[in-house]
Amino acid sequence: MTQGHPPAAGWPPPGNGPAPAAGPAGPPLTPGQPGAWPAYPPGPPPQPKSRRGLWIGLAAGALALAVCAGTAVGVGLGLRGDDEDGPAPKAAAGANGVTVTDAELTALLDRHSKALAAKDLNGYLAAFDPARKELISGQTQLFRNLAKLPLSVARYETIEKQGRASDAFGQGVTFQLDVSFVHRFDGFDLAPVTEWYRWTIVRAGRDAPIRVTAVTGAPAAGNGGSKTVYYPGPWDKWREIHVERTPHALVIADAARAGVAKRYAPAAEAAVVHDLAVWRAGGLPGPVPNGFVFALAKGKDELTTLYRIGTEKATEAGFSLGLVAAERKDGKDTIGGTRIVVDTEEPYFTRTGGANDAGMVFRHEVAHSLMTPRTDLAASDAFSKLDEWVVEGFAEYVAFHGRPLSASDRTAPAKRLVRDGWNGRLPGNGEWDNPDRLGFHYWLGHAAMNHLAEKHGEAKLFRFVEAVYGGAPADRAARDVLGVSLDEFEAGWAAYVRAQAR
Repeated sequence: MTQGHPPAAGWPPPGNGPAPAAGPAGPPLTPGQPGAWPAYPPGPPPQPKSRRGLWIGLAAGALALAVCAGTAVGVGLGLRGDDEDGPAPKAAAGANGVTVTDAELTALLDRHSKALAAKDLNGYLAAFDPARKELISGQTQLFRNLAKLPLSVARYETIEKQGRASDAFGQGVTFQLDVSFVHRFDGFDLAPVTEWYRWTIVRAGRDAPIRVTAVTGAPAAGNGGSKTVYYPGPWDKWREIHVERTPHALVIADAARAGVAKRYAPAAEAAVVHDLAVWRAGGLPGPVPNGFVFALAKGKDELTTLYRIGTEKATEAGFSLGLVAAERKDGKDTIGGTRIVVDTEEPYFTRTGGANDAGMVFRHEVAHSLMTPRTDLAASDAFSKLDEWVVEGFAEYVAFHGRPLSASDRTAPAKRLVRDGWNGRLPGNGEWDNPDRLGFHYWLGHAAMNHLAEKHGEAKLFRFVEAVYGGAPADRAARDVLGVSLDEFEAGWAAYVRAQAR
């Protein structure tokens, strides 16, 4: 499972892959539109993996997506490019020229936002070219999907323009406008977050209306694991969504799979209740979400294309993605909310019996989502300093809290590897790319958290993990919180692990 630290479905955030290609990030928006666990040969089905690249890619994914988009995090950034309200464009418009001013675009988005708030479908569709039936159908369904969500904030703001919005010869103009959908789930997000769209804007002549002729996700620039910025949401991807709400969970699924959502909503609720109890016992100060938003993907294709268009196909069982807040707090970028996506085609969701079921996947990802808002995005440098064994070990620790290490499916194969000549070292981040050892590394991280809690107490475990999320190297966090060097901690932990393998 990945944290969409931020983006394993659980860990690594979008932004840890090859740079996306420039240009449209995907097909026009139409209806229907913070890792995997390694296999254990032999043994039970692999557990969901939570890789930091994905977490960071996802949780940081939020960071990676927004920051890697090549634009300052936040919305209402103002229109960039030519000064369409300057003297030259005005002169052109005064003759036979055609122009679309910044003021007109701002007014267009303001009307669009007000129509959504008023549940005015006709007003919401007014911006779109009525001749484009597929576009109108898609935006109609989007409007209806958004109406099903508990949004306390929902508005559209400008990010930037791509192309010229003026033509002095009266030929008409076509350009692209990147638009931020600023929204907040009531009771789930700590602050409003954003999703980026790219609208194609057309004005055919001087007196013609402004029309939107195509909608897709705004492309994320830079070295990221997603080609888009938090797009597509479930409301974009599926023609019709189904929503199940419990006291602490908001579960979103394709309406065709409403039965699946009903089946797993209680497990999602139980996972949040479990993790919140563990968190509160840990004693960390500061705001904590009262609940979390889940999306249920069917297979890896959907897992790769929810809240992101992955540069590589997903392999994880689920991920937790952190979304950068739409507005800075005290001049700093922060995480405003998280999104959890799980693949319900994974064995943990399809098999029956066994202690490590779908609930374990949910608990693991919720643990990532609880910690993600504690991340100091500037200090952690897009999570490049976060130690995988801390991130994934903590999620495993919380997921199995109250149960012995032997409850993990990873324990039996891990013990064999220890007895076969393990080196006694904490796995470095580069070692997590080895698929043959990934499950073992998850288990080693889990064992590290268990040992830390037993030797230093659970309160210090939480403080240690928080320090790492805050950008402190693990060695400094160990000295500051535990009062020992990382080498000293590692030596004690290695002895603990070998004792477990006897």
